[in-house]
Amino acid sequence: MASSTEIPLVTLLPRAWIGFSRGPWRCVGLAALVLISASGPAVIGHDLRLAGSPWLNRLGDLSVLISLVLPLLPLLGLLQLTDGLLPDRRDDRPQQSWRQLLRQAFTLVLLELVLVLGGVGLTQSLSWALGRWSTALAGLSVLLGGVVLLSWLFSQTLALPLLVHERCRALQAMDHSRQLVHRNGLKVLALLGMLLGLNLLGLIGATLGLLLSLPFSALVLMACCRPQTPLISDSRRNMFPT
Repeated sequence: MASSTEIPLVTLLPRAWIGFSRGPWRCVGLAALVLISASGPAVIGHDLRLAGSPWLNRLGDLSVLISLVLPLLPLLGLLQLTDGLLPDRRDDRPQQSWRQLLRQAFTLVLLELVLVLGGVGLTQSLSWALGRWSTALAGLSVLLGGVVLLSWLFSQTLALPLLVHERCRALQAMDHSRQLVHRNGLKVLALLGMLLGLNLLGLIGATLGLLLSLPFSALVLMACCRPQTPLISDSRRNMFPT
């Protein structure tokens, strides 16, 4: 990772298009699974909570919780598929089974969730303690805590794609993402803006456009995991098909 530090932002879209053209129906199918696994249990949980029965309410809460965890499975499959469809795939990575990938992905999500919840709790406790002396200090602590949390979440933008691409452990993916985003802050910010706009366009047409925007977003994110050394264009040699 030390020798590859620059995200080739200009080549992301051409690479993503090449990858999508190699397996469009597989990409669309996995994107449909992501959407179904996220919306299906959530809709069922909402209907169960409207039933009025206490045990149905608890079942509805469980269904909503499942809708937050279940999409991780097809999402990992989509990231793994798009990683293999990109033109400059690597063959020197360590072997990793699907069970190991699931374990590391769940560990990554759990660690990120614990860190965020811990940061929120620490910010609340600090603001409550400072609020006994000054409301201005309490407000300042909330502002600074929010900035720190947002900075951390921003640094972890590429953690899950790097976990899939590098086939590494959760902590290594978090550290790699932090280093890569730190060296390419403006590019990652532009990338997030591009992905946001792309998926907002995907919401047009009863959200059917997400079947195309989600795989394209996954391809762009996986292409970000192939950075290069500045002034070296080796990673651009397979940008266009021959």
